[in-house]
Amino acid sequence: MRYSQLMVNGDSVESAASVMSGNQDRRFLPRAIIASLLAGLMASLAFTNTATAGSADKVAKAHAAIGAYLETHPEMVIDFSDVSGEYCVNTWKVKGGHMAHYAIDPSKTTEDVIDFVKAQSLIDAGIDVTKLPRLPSELGAKKNGQWYYLPKGGFDPHHGKKQKRALMVRATNIQ
Repeated sequence: MRYSQLMVNGDSVESAASVMSGNQDRRFLPRAIIASLLAGLMASLAFTNTATAGSADKVAKAHAAIGAYLETHPEMVIDFSDVSGEYCVNTWKVKGGHMAHYAIDPSKTTEDVIDFVKAQSLIDAGIDVTKLPRLPSELGAKKNGQWYYLPKGGFDPHHGKKQKRALMVRATNIQ
């Protein structure tokens, strides 16, 4: 299934995009953001899942579970469309351990999914994450699948600001 063909609660990603562009009532904006995020998550799951019997069903079940969770925790969904053209799912807001950004239009970038991990627990465990390449300060400059290090106070182009904590960041290009 292609990214643009995904449906969420009966809404296509295209209808979510029309909400985002102002073509529909703005009160549906959170649902539209969730629809786009789920489309990115679905594409990510399909990308990482091998073509085995039942894999489509597993991806569909994961999609439904993620959607239900996001709808009950809307504070995790953040719009960075004006900064980086991405939507954010920040589980740190509900005491989770992961943050990810999803490109609104993956055809315009090679950074479709960006994973953010707090580096401090790895540093505390004695792992020298400073040996990783430094996070590029511009969008679209990361190599697919490469982990990068961003020190505390370093500029993060996906958020458009300096970060208050050390991070490890990886971008994935979903073909």
